[in-house]
This record gives sequence, C-alpha cells and structure tokens, in this order.
Amino acid sequence: MGDASSVAPMIVEDPQDWAFGNFMLAWLDPAGHVRHVRHLPDASFFLRLLGRAYAPVFDKRPDLSPVLLDDSRPEMSLTNDVLQIQLRSADPGDNYSMVRNHALMLFIAALWLDEPERSRWLDLYDELVTYVDDRDEGRPNLDVLSSCETGAFTDFAELAPLTLDPATADKLLVSDHALDRILDYQLYAGVAIGLLWREYRDLDAHDHEKWYRTQLSELYVRPDYLNDSWMGNR
Repeated sequence: MGDASSVAPMIVEDPQDWAFGNFMLAWLDPAGHVRHVRHLPDASFFLRLLGRAYAPVFDKRPDLSPVLLDDSRPEMSLTNDVLQIQLRSADPGDNYSMVRNHALMLFIAALWLDEPERSRWLDLYDELVTYVDDRDEGRPNLDVLSSCETGAFTDFAELAPLTLDPATADKLLVSDHALDRILDYQLYAGVAIGLLWREYRDLDAHDHEKWYRTQLSELYVRPDYLNDSWMGNR
C-alpha cells in the first residue's frame, strides 16, 4: 500500500504561513527527505468550530462533548497527514473529495486513538449519521454535497483572515450565517466518517485487515469513492 517515509511534525508560528488561517489544523509539506506535517500552535478555534457543527448531537449526547476538550482531534489531524504521506495511492486526482475520500484517513486516525477517546469519537460520528438522516431533508445528494464542499473552501479562503485575531474570530464563531457552508461541510465530513465506521463494525474481526488494504490501495483512489454508501440507506 505504501512505502515507509521519515515524517516530522512542525509547528508553524507565523499566521502568514497557515494554510487557511485557523480553519485547518494540519497540512502536508511532502518536499524533502524528511516530510513535514505542519500544524497550528493552537487548536482551540477549530475545536469550537466543530462544537457548532456537532451541536445537535451534543445536545442529545452531552457525554460525547469531552472529545473537544482534549488533544484527540488534533492527534487525528496529524495521523491523517502522516498516513497520506506513507501511501503511494494518496492522490486520487482532481476529483479528490475532502468529504468522501478524506473520510477514510480520519476514520483510520480515529480507530488508532486510545480509549476512551476512540469510542467517543466513533459514537459521535455514528450519531452524526443518525442526526442528518433523521432531518426532514435527510442526507444531501452528491451534487449538493460537492457544491457544499466547494463553497466551504471558498469561505475558508475568504474568512481565514478573520480567524487570526481573537476578537474577530469570536464574532465569526457566533455569527448567524457567515459559517453556514463551512458548518455543513464539517457536519457532512463527520457523516462520511460515520458511514465508514458502520461498514467496518459490521465486519468480522478477521476481515478488518483485508478491509484496510482494499480501502487504502484500491477503493480510496477512485473518484466515486464512498458514493454508493452516501446514497444508500438514506
């Protein structure tokens, strides 16, 4: 599936070098013999953002809210990027979806957490699927999902400067509509992870390694990755 690579984390202190302000916790720098996973020095804004996106589930399951109070989600971001560095198949091309394809990296990162964080995150992702499917509008179709993703990244770029100053960042996090596409994107990204968890947990334990290999080396690189799962059981 991949080749071993030397990887090192690198804290990026200068906001001018951040990928999308405080919207993105970590990003890859694959250049050089030692490949760096660059990351923010502070994850608090991002975790508060997830708190808004996941609020309907936290209202129902407050026992899951501690996942945003520790370092488990930043750890998942770093694991995600390290895993992508190791994979020969890590670039499915121009049609790569940060909701569908990217979900596999974050799902595996969640599986590799220690308890109780592992179970909490997997329960949370499962509850996100239930919440979205129980809404009157249900799960959006693939065209709407793609539009949401594109819109979110447009907003990441445009709103990133507002995340750098604590005062404007606080106002942004409580704004009524400025973050709508970003919050939907984060919600649906969590749903995609939840769909993978539901598939994985239904397998016999002896099939887990085969599932890993098939997902990472064959299915993940397909432009239509997770499309069938997303459209099924809606």
